[in-house]
Amino acid sequence: MKQRLALAMVVLTLGGCGILGQGKQDMKEKQGIGTVSGGLAMDIVDRVDSELWRLHPALSYLKSEIGTMALAQGVYAGGDSTVKADAASFWQEIESEYMSYEPNVGVIRSLDSVLRAQQAMMTGKPLRMDVLMVGGNWCSDTRMGLPRLCKVLDILMASTEGNVVRSREELEYAGIVIRLDYRRVNRDKKLIDGALAGELFFGQKSVLIGRVPEVCIAHTWKQGTVSGGNPAVDFAAEPVFIGSIVETPQVSWEADLLGILKR
Repeated sequence: MKQRLALAMVVLTLGGCGILGQGKQDMKEKQGIGTVSGGLAMDIVDRVDSELWRLHPALSYLKSEIGTMALAQGVYAGGDSTVKADAASFWQEIESEYMSYEPNVGVIRSLDSVLRAQQAMMTGKPLRMDVLMVGGNWCSDTRMGLPRLCKVLDILMASTEGNVVRSREELEYAGIVIRLDYRRVNRDKKLIDGALAGELFFGQKSVLIGRVPEVCIAHTWKQGTVSGGNPAVDFAAEPVFIGSIVETPQVSWEADLLGILKR
């Protein structure tokens, strides 16, 4: 385990220093993908089997979500110019913030242990963890915090073999599906995605949008109850809200996430 974690840190760090850059540049040229300045020289790649998705799946997801708005694609083609400018600024900063963060390797090991223990207890039953990131592309705490959270998830994914990038927003770690969801709010704390409201229903709970970023965690291995207070026969079919990190973590992104998963 220690050797795998060390290798994961080296791979992620070398990618940012440009030592792996030539291989990525060759891949980009073959795919006809343009480069951008700074950090990992990443670009938007929708193919989840590409090298960028494999090495940095959480970062790739977040950057593709931001880039969709920054480049005025799809539903944002006729959107507010301020919204696009904020997204473009975040899009350019995200890689440097990601590479500057150094998660605690010991805490990453503990995250691994907790997830594998839950997976062992729930053999034969579906395990899922939902990670809802509510942020503002204009917000300095969002621009600092969410790339750091992505770094934690990516190092966790790279720490052992056999983990899978299932789709743009779904990772599979030790048999547990981790689903990512980034919801953006404007400066009035109203959702840009979907209905313009200040509340989300997540993990069987209403989440009132206030300070951002807020990272909410829900999972399917929290035992529910039935009327009368007796334990449910099975675990909840839908993920159950277990906690959130608001604006900035109390200790670190990895330590606060570990604390939530231990509840």
